[in-house]
Amino acid sequence: MNLRKSKTGKNLQDALNQELRAHFEYIVAADAAQASGHDLVADIFFQTAENEMEHARQERAFMAEEKDVETHLSEAIAHEIEATSFYRKASQEAANEGFAEVADFFARIAGVEDEHCAKFREILADLKEGRSLKGRTVRHSAVTMAQLMLPEQANPAGFVHGGELMKMMDNAAGVAAARHSHTNVVTALVSEINFIRPVKVGALVIINARITFVHRSSMEVRAEVDTEDIGEEKRTRALTAYYTMVSVDDSGRPLEVPPLIVYTEEEQRLQKEGLERYEARKKRKQKSHAHDSDRS
Repeated sequence: MNLRKSKTGKNLQDALNQELRAHFEYIVAADAAQASGHDLVADIFFQTAENEMEHARQERAFMAEEKDVETHLSEAIAHEIEATSFYRKASQEAANEGFAEVADFFARIAGVEDEHCAKFREILADLKEGRSLKGRTVRHSAVTMAQLMLPEQANPAGFVHGGELMKMMDNAAGVAAARHSHTNVVTALVSEINFIRPVKVGALVIINARITFVHRSSMEVRAEVDTEDIGEEKRTRALTAYYTMVSVDDSGRPLEVPPLIVYTEEEQRLQKEGLERYEARKKRKQKSHAHDSDRS
């Protein structure tokens, strides 16, 4: 008997839908619990959500059909076209009913789905033509590092030196850049350093680093420092900065790096901001050179 056409197949599909819905509902519940200060309850909701997703994967595996990557891409394109059409219609209906904020939201999502479709089409065309895929995603090179702050890293008052934190950020940024470029990297610039709050001895420092913008041989990396009081289990943002890392060969000469593939709305926003910072620096450098020429 064909499993998909059997009652068992229908039960598996119903179970899959229930597990996916439960996964989402538990994530929402976890966020609410966390916001209200019930961290233990939040952790339990998060863990349960992960367990529900594992159930969904197992149920999907029973019904899975063997498909190649091109088939999955074709199905993804069809899904994104349908989603784009739905959101555009929903946006118009929301506008007609006077729900302007919802209409704007639906319109924005329609644009995002359309971009997803374009990206899938591009990848599918490359695969069919036998072209190698170029670039690496933000997720590919993102890193998280953690370290407990010790007395030798702090001043007599027990506050960690800013230089110690920046050294750790530089290390994380370097790892992210090296993972993206697969080369040696050097720090060329540190910008927009924002010391939000001091870090004390005994705190757990967690550094997240991810590529935000790439230009030829340079990579901009956003480094974020969170500090956690292990006893109270409270995490707060302590420091942020942007590191410009340059890919170099063994002789120190710049090497071109793979393009950055941005996909999410946040990644697109960060890339746009990175481009603006790059262009602003370029203009300042040009003005400086022009000023030096006038003086000579």
